[in-house]
Amino acid sequence: MRLIAGLRERRERGELSEALANSRARVAVLDDVARSMLDCVQALVLDLDELGASEVRGSLTRLRGRLHAGDAPTPLNDELEAARFAALEFAEAERDYLDRRDAELRRIIQILTDGLSAITTTAAAHHRTVLDTGVRFEAASRLSDLVKVRAAITSEVASLRTVVTERQAADAQASAALRDEVDLLRGKVASATHAARIDPLTQAANRAAFDDEIARRCALAAASDLGFALLLLDIDHFKAINDTHGHPVGDRVLNALVAFLRDRVRSGDMIARWGGEEFVVVMPGASLRVAFGKARTLLTQLAASEWTIDQGRSLSFTASIGVTAWRAGDDPATLVERADRALYAAKHGGRNRAVKG
Repeated sequence: MRLIAGLRERRERGELSEALANSRARVAVLDDVARSMLDCVQALVLDLDELGASEVRGSLTRLRGRLHAGDAPTPLNDELEAARFAALEFAEAERDYLDRRDAELRRIIQILTDGLSAITTTAAAHHRTVLDTGVRFEAASRLSDLVKVRAAITSEVASLRTVVTERQAADAQASAALRDEVDLLRGKVASATHAARIDPLTQAANRAAFDDEIARRCALAAASDLGFALLLLDIDHFKAINDTHGHPVGDRVLNALVAFLRDRVRSGDMIARWGGEEFVVVMPGASLRVAFGKARTLLTQLAASEWTIDQGRSLSFTASIGVTAWRAGDDPATLVERADRALYAAKHGGRNRAVKG
């Protein structure tokens, strides 16, 4: 009996040993499974520190350490509960965060779409391209996969850059054409302004240009010590020249006088046609004495000059000059009136002479 009992006991011990080995193997497998699951959970925790990702990873790391150390069931279970709670709480916060980020991305896409829809242009092809891009953005906003949304946005941004580049090139070309047109118009305005201030026959300044200049010079002289002088010239016996030689010759005499004066006065002096055969020279900074000396020199040189009328004929002529200079209290009217009285005196004093006024 004892032999049979002993055999039975050894058999039961063998079965128990086998069962214990199987249990240990199962525990080892479960331990590996637990560690693998912990690795998976840790890998799924995104780098969102604002949501407490580092704390969750720390909890999972501690749990893994307790598993490796073979802690007692009670503290191990407590650590497991804490890690599970932290992981679930983080997963919920992470899901909410991603939902909000996705919603924000969709709002950005909508803003881009609305902005594109608001663009207006006169170029039909460009407008069509922009509208097509807006439609593709709207389609991209309905994608659930954020990677696809990002890819769609990247593609559309590249398309938009191309469209913008093309439009910038077109705008640059249009701007260049517009600048050319503006420059042309400016040139025409400048030419028209110049023509409006020039006597068409002699190319001297006209009466309007002289009126502006004399007013400016009077105001400048009144506000400073910069005075000026005035020569008022009249061609002697000009009517006789017209009656004898004809008006074309008279016109040539007028042009000859302007050319004569231009060669002998300073570049800053203004030569203007006062009217008919009368001309005026404005001499900035000149005193009455200097202007009178200049007038007498001009008369001497003019009387000694001859101009060819046509083949075998020449013509000479003289002029009379009234000379004055700015005085304190002068305005354009008083200054010109004084020069005109001096010219009248020169005419009635025998012509071909200068008189101070």
